[in-house]
Amino acid sequence: MVNFVIDGKKMAVPEGTTALEAAREAGIAIPTLCYLKALRPNKACRLCIVEVQAPGLKKMVVPSCDLLVAEGMEIVTNNQNIKKMRADIAALLLAGLPDNKEVKALAASVGVFATPFAVTHHDACALCGICIQACQQKIGVSALSFAAKGGKSADVVVLEASRCVGCGACANVCPVGTIAVRDQNGKRQLLLYGQVANAIDMVACQACGAPFTTEKVISLLKDRLKKDALTMDAVYCPACAREKNPAPRFEQAAN
Repeated sequence: MVNFVIDGKKMAVPEGTTALEAAREAGIAIPTLCYLKALRPNKACRLCIVEVQAPGLKKMVVPSCDLLVAEGMEIVTNNQNIKKMRADIAALLLAGLPDNKEVKALAASVGVFATPFAVTHHDACALCGICIQACQQKIGVSALSFAAKGGKSADVVVLEASRCVGCGACANVCPVGTIAVRDQNGKRQLLLYGQVANAIDMVACQACGAPFTTEKVISLLKDRLKKDALTMDAVYCPACAREKNPAPRFEQAAN
């Protein structure tokens, strides 16, 4: 176990625990936009910054999502310096996405209700990159990437339709609604910046007949099952799969 102090509270956590995880375990709220436990921290939004000092190291401000707690470390999550820095970060996000309800709620949570920065254009994406991470790390198809549009730096997310399997993982993790999934007329549409970026035929459930996924997703799943010497004999939607293979019920033994 690693012994440290967070906001004046002594704690002990398993080695490899991040400051963000430790804070949440202690009931300390730290705002995040781009953090998902299932993905590697990418430190894009910087909202989760904390002040940290460790034996032999100077005091510094770092993202808590990627900070591994060390023995003797002292972490401060919400002093005046951190509050001001978070408010400035939130104000910058709000300047780019002033009409986005998720960003407005996040900014409000750190006391920012209006931005002092000039709004020269409305962004449609926070450029946090977790959609790209989910596609690469969890699905393994790398259909999404950053690209430069009219500039030298990457300022948009693009989708390569030929690689996309239509799983919708990107839409599920997007914190600001830049990516969405729409199923209609037997096709799954992936919408990026409000425009259809890909459309894939859907596969029907063999029990109820309702379209629920794509052939590419089924193929991907079969390949993964094959690696574990398993097979898929039928294709069922989640509801029918639960009906045909209900979770086991456990009854309490009588005293």
